[in-house]
Amino acid sequence: MKQNLLNYCLTGTVQKNIGRNTRPEKLILLLFLFFMVTTVGFGQQNVRISGKVSGTDGNSLPGVSIVVKGSTIGTVTDADGLFTLQIPQNARTLVFSFVGMKPQEIAVAGNTVFNVRMEEEAIGVDEVVVVGYGTQKKANLTGAVDQVTSDVFENRTVPNVTQGLQGVLPNLNIRMMDGKPTQAPSYNIRGTTSIGQGGSALVLIDGVEGDPSLLNPNDIASVSMLKDAASAAIYGARGVFGVILITTKNPEKGKTNITFSSNFAVKQPLTVPDFVTDGYTFAKMFAESFINGDGSFPQNINKEMKFSQAYLDEFKRRVESGQPYNEVEIDPATGEYIYYGSTDWFDLLYKKATTAFDNNLSVSGGGDKSAYMVSGRFMKQNGIFRYNTDDFSTVNLRAKGNIQVFNWLNIDNNTEYSEMKYFNPIAVGEGAVDIWNLIGVDTHPTSPMFNPDGTLTTGAVYSVGDLWYGKNG
Repeated sequence: MKQNLLNYCLTGTVQKNIGRNTRPEKLILLLFLFFMVTTVGFGQQNVRISGKVSGTDGNSLPGVSIVVKGSTIGTVTDADGLFTLQIPQNARTLVFSFVGMKPQEIAVAGNTVFNVRMEEEAIGVDEVVVVGYGTQKKANLTGAVDQVTSDVFENRTVPNVTQGLQGVLPNLNIRMMDGKPTQAPSYNIRGTTSIGQGGSALVLIDGVEGDPSLLNPNDIASVSMLKDAASAAIYGARGVFGVILITTKNPEKGKTNITFSSNFAVKQPLTVPDFVTDGYTFAKMFAESFINGDGSFPQNINKEMKFSQAYLDEFKRRVESGQPYNEVEIDPATGEYIYYGSTDWFDLLYKKATTAFDNNLSVSGGGDKSAYMVSGRFMKQNGIFRYNTDDFSTVNLRAKGNIQVFNWLNIDNNTEYSEMKYFNPIAVGEGAVDIWNLIGVDTHPTSPMFNPDGTLTTGAVYSVGDLWYGKNG
């Protein structure tokens, strides 16, 4: 507009000067200036461009924004991905942008036709949270959601996912029941929320309710926890106690990737109860507690082992003498064994440490129309019992892939196979009672493991003896 106004003024001036018989030199100069200005104005005329925008799959993209960089001149593609636009002749760069696609800047360079293919923009897992049946950026969340990624499982030889999640997500309470690696745990969010109705969270694996103890921790991409009642709007009444969403890794398109990892671990108990293992201390405290409770001196420790004041006095004499003494004597009158031992039965039951190893192998790849991922895991954890030990091993296989058959047909596959082997040697003695109960009731520090002839003592027969023989499991 400024240039057009200047042209008009000069034209008026020329006409005015002509009317006054202006000299020819001035007239020629004015005509020359008029020619130069109109030429510049003509050079700033707009240029019409057109083109088509499509995605990586070749399908047209409607609604793509095309803007001349550094200006407000722009347009959007129609339903067929086509566009036309008038741009200044001096425009240098076009900017193409679309939600979920990488923005592109393309030089004009005198071209009038632009066919652009946009690439999908990969959003990092740490920027996105799984909510319900979709995903959402963390910045847009309004509900109470926590999420962890696969980093929490890396370089950790854990038998199952649950042990890897303990202490990682705030307000997630995990109960391991009896602690067995095959035990399906109980997930609770924010404590007890209902009287008589449990309060266990809903656990979904790739959108399907399942047992996380069957998963390979290395297959997990993210674990999200929906902590408030808003989850009930998506999952109904089953989601009122919160929802745990476990998402497994997806195949990555491109060149074939082969990943192998191996972990070896040495494990030992962090907290060991401090039991009374000194035989005389136990015998003295047993007699005192019995007298305080029943008002009389005990006649036996249990149905197998006799007890008396003379026995306690002899035990005291041997301990205070400071000399080595036999832990097992034979009563000359009855031929029965008399025990003066100091045995740590839990030390005989448990190893000081145990080992575990975890091997993982995954293969992934694909092209424009298909992608695949196959992963496998073999994990073995040696038991902590000294005899007839409680070994655990697991095998996990997962096959995941997709094929784009047509533009409107995509076939997905997600198959998992899990196998666990666990030797559980805790049912022993009379009535198949657990071994810890039998140690507390029938086995005491005064009794050693073996008799002088190599046979098991009565206390050992009722507890660790069955493990030593390998009779139970």
